[in-house]
Amino acid sequence: MNTPTDSPFRLLLARLSLPVRACMVHTAIECASHVVRALSFSEKETFGVRLAIEEAFLNGVDHYPDPPGEDETIELAFYVEGGSLVISVKDKGIPFDHEQAKRFSADDLTGVDGPGSEALLMHRFMDSVEVLTLGREGREIRLSKKIGSGSLPAELTEATPTPRKKKRTTVRDPLIRFARRADDMAEVCRLAWRCYGFTHEEMLYDPKLLTDKVLRGDFTSVIAIDRDSGAIIGHEGLKYHDPGTKVPELGLAFVDPAFRSPGLPEKMAQHLFDKAAQEGCKGIFDCSVTTHTFSQKGMHEMGARPCGLMLGIAASGMQAKELATSRQEKGSVVNHYFAFDRTPETIFIPERHEAMAREIYGWLDVPREFGPLRTAPASGVSSVRLNHLPDALNASIVSVDAIGADTVDEVAAMLNLCRKDRKDAVYAFIPTHDPASPGLVEQCERSGFSFAGVMPHVHDGADRILMQYVDIPLDLAAIKVFGDMTARLYDYVVGERDRVLVAR
Repeated sequence: MNTPTDSPFRLLLARLSLPVRACMVHTAIECASHVVRALSFSEKETFGVRLAIEEAFLNGVDHYPDPPGEDETIELAFYVEGGSLVISVKDKGIPFDHEQAKRFSADDLTGVDGPGSEALLMHRFMDSVEVLTLGREGREIRLSKKIGSGSLPAELTEATPTPRKKKRTTVRDPLIRFARRADDMAEVCRLAWRCYGFTHEEMLYDPKLLTDKVLRGDFTSVIAIDRDSGAIIGHEGLKYHDPGTKVPELGLAFVDPAFRSPGLPEKMAQHLFDKAAQEGCKGIFDCSVTTHTFSQKGMHEMGARPCGLMLGIAASGMQAKELATSRQEKGSVVNHYFAFDRTPETIFIPERHEAMAREIYGWLDVPREFGPLRTAPASGVSSVRLNHLPDALNASIVSVDAIGADTVDEVAAMLNLCRKDRKDAVYAFIPTHDPASPGLVEQCERSGFSFAGVMPHVHDGADRILMQYVDIPLDLAAIKVFGDMTARLYDYVVGERDRVLVAR
């Protein structure tokens, strides 16, 4: 049954993004032709819509700042709303006085030229023409033309029954093993898509890439299998960012939304912890989101403890629109660490942060001696790397491998580059085994970095003090933390961020 054309619903028919070039008008016209043909417009009406689209599109081209950038476009959308075909043409061209069109006669277009003539032609063939100012988004020409009753194709308007929510299957004794076969990897990729759509890391959607990483030892994958159906229902992995250091990151954990299995993430994690210990890893760290406390609680139950709070790093809007998965707004992560290696070492921490660092190392049960501060400037060869995280995170990491005379300038240059690229956040990992570390930390704080935590063993087997520069507003009220330790860390990190912000 056709939806009444005078109902308030909106039905999208087509959307088009075209370069700001006059030659592309033919593509816009052809798209309009297909749309009105589907709505059973007459030949005369079709001609009028084609002409109106031509004028609206060329108006955008003609009034655009010269020349338009390569990535700048004119956006067209065709939809039915309120019994009319509505055509939206958006651009960022120079505004013109739409009212000038009124001085021309619609019965006599002879000699019509200049700003407003295009609008007159649009008025002649459409029922209404609106020019809307969208602020920084530019402007929009919105054309409307009534459609006949019953003209919408049934294929577009037939109601789709809402699927009934299926009862989740409970799996109490899943088989948990390491993924090793190619078909394991293919199913892991499908499971990642079912849980998150295309919002996770690239390798989770490429079975060959995932298999290659497992075979090279860059990634260890654990899967959970429903013994009755044989379906893979859960996944968790260890990412070896620096295989030589052997401090992998626990992550990429997800469970099929069609199943539930109490304690499954912790069971999969235990397999990975056992493997890491057998391999002689120094420890395991993770990045638990702060939109909820489930993963934080799970890490506490595994014996890991908080060591850092990275603000503004996690992606937002992780959602598969075509799936019945919940939206997961993200903003920050809590870093936890579980140490296998508890060998005492000497580190150098700025006096200001020493008390907090002592607390964290106490939580981790990692013995550290705090060396005296060094006042002499750093010397020697500097070694600094800049790594950009996946696009969805819009953040970068500055890794200082060796502190030298040029390190301060190199870190500042990398920060400026990231800010120019509009990164949401930049993190600096500074080695604490070098007596020059406190001086570098203080210089970074003058540039706007603030204390975010400490991480044992994380680079080249050595500890790092973690600094962060967050360049976006944060909803701190949305950050949820688990336990007194994480609450204490949160208060300190946010307090340090506020202190540095005031000093900027």
